[in-house]
Amino acid sequence: MRIGLVSQWYPPEVPALVPSTWARGLAARGHDVHVITGVPNYPSGRVYDGYAVKPYRKEYDHDVTVHRGFLYPSHDSNPVRRMTNYLSFSAGGTIASMCAPKPDVWLTNGTPATAAVPALLNRSLRRGAHAMVIQDLWPESVTQSGFLGNRAGRVANATLGAYCNAMYRNTDAIGVISPGMRNVLVERGIDPSKIHYTPNSVPDDHLLPDAPSSAVNRTELGLPSGLLFMYAGNLGRMQNLHSLVAAFRGVPEAQLALVGSGVAEPELRELSRGATNITFIERQDLGTIGKYIAASDVQVVSLSDTPLLRVTMPSKFQACLAASRPVLVHAAGDIANIAEHEQVGIHASPTDIASASNSIREFTTMSASTLSAMGKRARALYALTYSPVVGIERLESLISAAVNRRDKRATNTND
Repeated sequence: MRIGLVSQWYPPEVPALVPSTWARGLAARGHDVHVITGVPNYPSGRVYDGYAVKPYRKEYDHDVTVHRGFLYPSHDSNPVRRMTNYLSFSAGGTIASMCAPKPDVWLTNGTPATAAVPALLNRSLRRGAHAMVIQDLWPESVTQSGFLGNRAGRVANATLGAYCNAMYRNTDAIGVISPGMRNVLVERGIDPSKIHYTPNSVPDDHLLPDAPSSAVNRTELGLPSGLLFMYAGNLGRMQNLHSLVAAFRGVPEAQLALVGSGVAEPELRELSRGATNITFIERQDLGTIGKYIAASDVQVVSLSDTPLLRVTMPSKFQACLAASRPVLVHAAGDIANIAEHEQVGIHASPTDIASASNSIREFTTMSASTLSAMGKRARALYALTYSPVVGIERLESLISAAVNRRDKRATNTND
């Protein structure tokens, strides 16, 4: 099929592993894939070298055709600028989508929810099917982010809630990335037959899963010796890293490396002042991050404890599994349940610092063989459930479900 994949983020933006895995994987299966995306600017909010904010730009990524539309580059904590970034892509992406050939089906990477606008408009104007994988539940992602005050939050909840309900009604197949997300949508009145479990998959070609941490020279990377826990990713407020840092301060025998950047970084550095077991490393690209991850003994996933985040599964979790490392899940909900049920990690309370310190301390009592066995189980779970091969098969099923529902809708209309 010809597939129009809409994603606000796409390489060279580093966090765009999921949409690029989809696009390249679908193209490898023989589909004609056209990506609708924006000007690369995440996570700094600055336009990448070699790019400029223009109405339209066409380029190629392997066998994938990429159509870039304009947007307002921003990724800071100002709610007006952040929403301007999202809405401007809705407009710029729509224009770029009109420059692409008409697909058989549109596939939206649903983060933010406004990214669905180009596909929804095309579904109406050009009568294509629409499938969407929801990465973040809106309006909660906005109203629970802490960016908005009470009054603005109420307005956003009503406005975005109405938009999301309309979006779900006009989407032919909806993919959810965690088990709990399905329950939330059903409670909102979404037709259960539309909803399909479609967890994210991530590639592992940038990782070194077979390399033990002892094989990496930590000194060259600026990393400490000892049992090393590593969080690699966005240093934002939703990641609850303040509590994570506080918990590690209570376990000086465990080392924590925070690799990345984000709006919470200055506060985290101040909170870590005087601690000898917390190290900050600047954000790394895909060419180097694998070596840093391989240097760790335990990978860390951290999220705030909110109803929204209990039913999400960030692709970071799959990346940790792919790295063949045990996982400290400093979060609640689906990922904590999966980690403990599959015996690939330990749950640390995101709300109780003393309890989280005890969970960290539990890792320090484990033998090297126990840690290795846990890492091997993590890798096996990744291969069975979250690898790109498995992920693309699920994605094709979602796309087929959308096309079938579209065809059924057309038949009923003609009748």
